[in-house]
Amino acid sequence: MTTKKPSGHSYGFRHKSRAVLTIKQPRGVSFLLREYHEGDRALVIIDPRQHKSIPHRRYHGKVGIVRNVGRRTVTLDVKLGNKTKTLITRLDHIKPFGV
Repeated sequence: MTTKKPSGHSYGFRHKSRAVLTIKQPRGVSFLLREYHEGDRALVIIDPRQHKSIPHRRYHGKVGIVRNVGRRTVTLDVKLGNKTKTLITRLDHIKPFGV
């Protein structure tokens, strides 16, 4: 016996990650004016308008501790399960926690 071929969308990784990439509004520059210092807490919110250094979708909504601040990038320590992961991302994809 054969099984029926599925029709419609594939619900694999590509389908799940497309939901994060659907915002079509112009972006302001206020996120560039925010200042981060070592030890601050930052929330990872993926911005689909900037594809450079986009974090994996498993980090969306996680809170990390700022370890290093560069010109364009921020290094965060994000707790994921029992491990602490180092996430290097742009200023587009984070915002201060509690704001």
